[in-house]
Amino acid sequence: MKKYKSIFLSDIHLGSQHCQSKKLFRVLEKLEAKNLFLVGDIITQNAKADNSDIEKFIEIINSKNWNIIYILGNHEKDRRAPLINLSPNNPLKTYNHYIYNSEKQKIYITHGDSFHNKDIFNKILKFTLSKIKKTAQKIEDNKRRGSASTLYHKRVKPIAQKYLHKSYVKYLTTLAHSNSCQSVICGHIHLPELIKTQKATYLNCGDWVNHSSYIVEEFNGELKLIEL
Repeated sequence: MKKYKSIFLSDIHLGSQHCQSKKLFRVLEKLEAKNLFLVGDIITQNAKADNSDIEKFIEIINSKNWNIIYILGNHEKDRRAPLINLSPNNPLKTYNHYIYNSEKQKIYITHGDSFHNKDIFNKILKFTLSKIKKTAQKIEDNKRRGSASTLYHKRVKPIAQKYLHKSYVKYLTTLAHSNSCQSVICGHIHLPELIKTQKATYLNCGDWVNHSSYIVEEFNGELKLIEL
């Protein structure tokens, strides 16, 4: 059993056919921590509340004595997420961003989707990618829809993510610095990374679609990126 002060997870996309849920559940069952930060897009946008993966995730979370901080991602903001209430007696508070006072530093935590609202270029790119995805799904019948969705997630989206990467890191480290934070923890672009910049340390949790990654805080305050 591995023990940490905090665990940071993002972009699990429970309810999606691309989610590596079984691998995630095996990892979570072996982890112990004081804090669990859910850094957005824990569920996928069209998931149903009675999805078996969502139910299993809630079961594991409820079995742990974790202090849970839920930062909403773009998939949760578009509708009311079924994870907001893990149980009738345990409602979760949700945040658009959260400033965490760690042992060594202040950490700005956000999903990262606010990046797309910062200029007209990013708005156009986001709109275009959305149209590509919806069009691919419409032209495929039920039997072949999975292949269209896979093409989007495995090919189109990663290219766009890498193209915007430098601007994304700069935006979030500047945001952290402007809030007197020394690090920023985010998700959204599905690229697990730890980068030290002049303004702040950038840490991206990655995802459980194309990667299997998360961030941990040791009891001495050190932040580590774990990639499986």
